[in-house]
Amino acid sequence: MLTDDEVRDLFSAYHDRELSPERTEAVRAALDASPPLQREYAAFCRMLDGLSAMAAASEAPLPGASAPKAADAPKPAPPPDLLEGVQRRLQKRSGGRFYADGWSRLAGILPLELIATLVLIALVIAYAAMTMVSPHPAPAPAAPAAAPAR
Repeated sequence: MLTDDEVRDLFSAYHDRELSPERTEAVRAALDASPPLQREYAAFCRMLDGLSAMAAASEAPLPGASAPKAADAPKPAPPPDLLEGVQRRLQKRSGGRFYADGWSRLAGILPLELIATLVLIALVIAYAAMTMVSPHPAPAPAAPAAAPAR
């Protein structure tokens, strides 16, 4: 008999029918024996359905986007982009206020990496400048030797 934690770990494989028949039967028996675990599995399935719906939304063209040309040869479909699906839903729900310009999809991460690198360089320079300053004051210049008295 599987523990509840073991069954939770197998939710994804069980949902995708990737388990052996014996393991599938063990998960099914554990789910049948535990109503709280059944509710968790149902919530897990709803979450996957929601993610699938967002991924499917990424395949629809954005409002105002140009339609593909008829002369374009069909290309193999890439896997659905979850980020793009989320952005499309936010754009639709916000009435176009968010993600209307497509900047978030086009900008990429390079500008953020550049900014992070520049900040890191500035911090290293500041640290180096602070550690090169001696905490002790410079010694006072030696007093000139007194002339012998006559």
